[in-house]
Amino acid sequence: MIRSLGGELLAHLGYRVHQAPDGPQALERFLREGDIDLVILDFHLPGRSGLAVLQELKALDPQVRVLMASGFFTPQEVQRLRAGGAAGMIHKPFRVGELETRIRLVMAGMSGW
Repeated sequence: MIRSLGGELLAHLGYRVHQAPDGPQALERFLREGDIDLVILDFHLPGRSGLAVLQELKALDPQVRVLMASGFFTPQEVQRLRAGGAAGMIHKPFRVGELETRIRLVMAGMSGW
């Protein structure tokens, strides 16, 4: 439900949205669609960790921007995500304006941290 609401919100803001319920399907969707500018990726995914999916996405396309989402990040997790190439993070729950700001920062090539 949260994922679908987030997708509706992003579509309302003018973004084209593709959704996947877990890590393996997210990777499959990324390969199939091929023209994805930004991935908003939950850190805690069923089927595969968000960090593992981040690493696989970056191996497929080093230029893809990935914004990580979670209710809680440890300092060690943040360090691993930054080293893995994540463009930023956002803490859940987040406000619409906060998400929109993070997306714009990341898409402009600025830090989303």
